[in-house]
Amino acid sequence: MKKKIKYLAVFIVSVIFLTACGNNGVQTMTCTRTMNQNGIKTGLKYTVIYQGDYVTRVKSVETIETDSNEVLDAYQEQIESIYSPYKGIDYYEYDVSIDGDKLTSTVDINYEKIDTDKLLEIDSANGQLIKDGKIKLSDIKSVYEAIGAVCE
Repeated sequence: MKKKIKYLAVFIVSVIFLTACGNNGVQTMTCTRTMNQNGIKTGLKYTVIYQGDYVTRVKSVETIETDSNEVLDAYQEQIESIYSPYKGIDYYEYDVSIDGDKLTSTVDINYEKIDTDKLLEIDSANGQLIKDGKIKLSDIKSVYEAIGAVCE
């Protein structure tokens, strides 16, 4: 019995050690917001992956739900026009689709690998976040909180 407890203790310590050391300091912050106005329900979820003070990746899912196809089509057109300049940039992936009464926009940006100079060429406003080719966690958190998202 003592032998089993000893092995169990070694196993637990090993798992804790490997879990703590395995992430190389990579952490996640999630920012969310939901609204329901005039029959349109919106949901925002931004998953920010970071290491130290700097963002390494952002994955976002934004949804719009309404029973009006015209409203969904208008939103889809507007969102696609915002993302279309980024089409073809490596490590910047986006998708906008409508399924029934719900529009879903997903974006995945790998800031460790993407050419941030190209992002700045496309839209100089990206310079509010991108400084020296990097994005500070505190800056992106401020942007999300400014639009009413709660970050944890």
